[in-house]
Amino acid sequence: MNKERDNILIESTLKGNINSFEELMTLYQGKLFNFLLKMTSSREDAEEITQEVFIKVYNNLYKYNNRWSFSTWIYRIAINTLRSEYRKAKNVKSVDYYTNVSELPANFSDYPELAYEMKERQKEIIKLIDELKEDQKTALLLRYMQDFSFKEIGDILGISPEAAKMKIQRAKQSICKKYEELEKDGG
Repeated sequence: MNKERDNILIESTLKGNINSFEELMTLYQGKLFNFLLKMTSSREDAEEITQEVFIKVYNNLYKYNNRWSFSTWIYRIAINTLRSEYRKAKNVKSVDYYTNVSELPANFSDYPELAYEMKERQKEIIKLIDELKEDQKTALLLRYMQDFSFKEIGDILGISPEAAKMKIQRAKQSICKKYEELEKDGG
């Protein structure tokens, strides 16, 4: 992310230029939505929370301290919003893991058994990620989906970079262990 560009757009927005805020939204909306989609496994929830995040960002922009990265600040708001929305809902949704599995490349169409097996494995891994503790899942997705550094993840989650690294390590270990158990049981 371009910190200088973000700060110029923020200053302009604070001076009343709505086009600058729209540009900020355009820069962050796609990545933020994709992150929230992976966190919620629901397109509708991800859209709602993304909208809510941008409303909060707009209403609190004057509180933003430009010593921090804007992307870190906006993801922190997104995670807090996600947590509060899920506390309100408190209903466990059944997740259709097929919707999160991307289509396999065309060259696999010659090998339908292999294509099916790969799609099943991908579905299992997505399910394992979804079953992680919330803080581990969040840290893992921030690292591997959004490409944040351990320091940035620490800033977003309010923990040290070392603690962020440890959460990601534990998440990977948990996924590997559970996947191995799946393979032993039915693989």
